[in-house]
Amino acid sequence: MIAARAPVFLRRLVRLALLGLHTSAGALLAALALPLLGSRRRDALIVAWSRMLLGLLGVRAVVAPAPTVPGGALLVCNHVSWLDIFVIFIARRVHFVSKAEVRAWPVAGWLAHKAGTLFVERGRRADTLRVNGDMAALLRDGAWVAVFPEGTTSDGRILRRFLPSLLQPAVDLDCPIVPAALRYRTLDGVYSAAAAYVDRMSLWQSLLAVTGAPGIVAELHFGEPILPNGHRRDLAATAEAATARLLGIAPADTAPRTPAGPPA
Repeated sequence: MIAARAPVFLRRLVRLALLGLHTSAGALLAALALPLLGSRRRDALIVAWSRMLLGLLGVRAVVAPAPTVPGGALLVCNHVSWLDIFVIFIARRVHFVSKAEVRAWPVAGWLAHKAGTLFVERGRRADTLRVNGDMAALLRDGAWVAVFPEGTTSDGRILRRFLPSLLQPAVDLDCPIVPAALRYRTLDGVYSAAAAYVDRMSLWQSLLAVTGAPGIVAELHFGEPILPNGHRRDLAATAEAATARLLGIAPADTAPRTPAGPPA
């Protein structure tokens, strides 16, 4: 790859320029094309745009097939980066649930809204109930909804405790919960910190880290669907354990309980 051999400043310059053009094209498509398309063609366009975005950033996605389930499903996954969204889109068109702060991001928040993201103000019970209702409506229609139940990001080497509140719609509707695991590696196959969007890192700092890396390999794996039998707290623990097994890391009991990541 030419980009992998190029000087860091040149990689960043080229990728950031391409990102700007691609984002502008995405904004035009979201404003003009998406409202005119049927759901199937709209979903295909979102997936294709996501795949191209990752390629422009030097991210190669290695994605396992998503399991087949009848009707809707709730996807739960560990959370490392804003890149997670586009990697998951390649595997399966889903509707994400994200922190409300993301809606205020310039351009990106608007694009996320146009792509069907649901935004929730965590910590406000009334807003969680509202979003649970929106999630339930999508699940009833046979859609997949994706949540990051850690509630924040990690560097990908630990797993934080899964919070149960957003699992309630799956319990109410008897929809399967599909665990998933994301990890990021270098081109040589070792752990990559370039994708991690953690602590007090700004989005700009994260962009510089991603675009400056020679290349990033994003791996996404799925576990067996979990039947929503029992209380949501028990289901959160079961899903958390399944994700930990997919990652091959320690359970969340050994990880910090206080989230420190940026909104995502």
